[in-house]
Parts: sequence; structure tokens; C-alpha cells
Amino acid sequence: MTEEFPDERPQRRREYSGAASTLGLAALIVIVVGAGLWFAEFRNTGSAGGRETPGLGIVELAGHLNATGKPPAARIGRAAPNFKLESPEGRVTQLDAYRGTYVVVNFWASWCGPCRGETPDLQALHDAVNREGGPALVVLGVNQQEEPGTARKFANEFSVSYPILLDRSGEVSEGYRVGRGLPVTFLVDPDGVIEKVYLGRLSDDALREIATLAGVEG
Repeated sequence: MTEEFPDERPQRRREYSGAASTLGLAALIVIVVGAGLWFAEFRNTGSAGGRETPGLGIVELAGHLNATGKPPAARIGRAAPNFKLESPEGRVTQLDAYRGTYVVVNFWASWCGPCRGETPDLQALHDAVNREGGPALVVLGVNQQEEPGTARKFANEFSVSYPILLDRSGEVSEGYRVGRGLPVTFLVDPDGVIEKVYLGRLSDDALREIATLAGVEG
């Protein structure tokens, strides 16, 4: 009995299908490469993110404002990375402008269900601070890579009055090591040092903890 192996008839693998086949393959490669380049450009400039105004994003923290003596980093006990971002209306806010108060830096997006769930709680915290006379604590809502109109619509839906900031390039989210697992909240103390990091929707206990640290009741 003769056993047949795949390479007993190698001429089948050496068959030439002609110039048209070769040109077709080359055209396919060009199309695939072109599509990849187009997608990369669209991702950088399209509606999902967009380029920010120059000068926005992560910015340098002045040495005299760094109480730790170590480079800023997105973890407990280190100086919070400084950033400058715009609101949907174009107002610019910089994190180190709030030195001397607690700052709740909340990363969110309109498509995020837990973000929608905790937004009324953050607004209530903001209201409680203002009832106490403030500014013992400031809430900053950092929107992750959405258009100004989308963020504005969300803020109107939930009657948000604390600052909403647009991280359209994603640079600040990257600097704080925030991915798509939203929300993520950082509590920055009056010296600009990260005191707490909360992953996911803020619990009632977490909200009470933040309020207590800031000297706010309710």
C-alpha cells in the first residue's frame, strides 16, 4: 500500500496563476494599508475624541507646590499630576488652582451606566459643600474623550453645577492611568497629594468618607 503525502505532487504548489493574480494581491495590500492609515487619522481627529487646544492636558507642577519631593503620579501618597482642561463652554481650569482645598477628580463618560448613577450623588456632595459655605471641597468632572455637546447635554440632564472638563485627547486619563473602566475618582488633599482612589461607582460609605474628610456634614 502506497501512502500519499501532501508534497508528493509539488507541482500543484508551483502553479502560476498569471500577472492578474499578482496585481490583484498588490492592490489588496494597498487598500488594506490605506484603510489602516485612514482609520488611525479618523481616530485622532474624529468625533470620538479630537485634538485639544494646544497647552491643554497634563502640565508641569511647580516644584514649590509638590509636597512629596517625588514626581507626580496617579497613586496614593504622590502629588496628583497637574492638568489644564476646558469646559464645554471654553473656560479653562487648572488643578493646582485649587490648592488649599480637597478636590474630587471624577473621570466619567456619558455612555457609562455607573457614571450616570453616581452623578446625582456628586451633585449632592457639591451642594452640601456650598451650603456649608465652601470651598472646603471642589468636584471636578473630567469627561473622557467626548464632544462638548455630549458633555453639555449630560450636565444639563443631571443639573450638574460643578465644573465639567473635557479630556478630548485622553492625555489626562492616560496620565491618571484611567482606561475604559469608568468611573474612577481621585481624592486630592489640600496639599495636592492623592489621598484616596475609588474604582467604580462611589458607594454611600465613600461619599460619607469624602464629606467627613472635607469637614462637610451630609
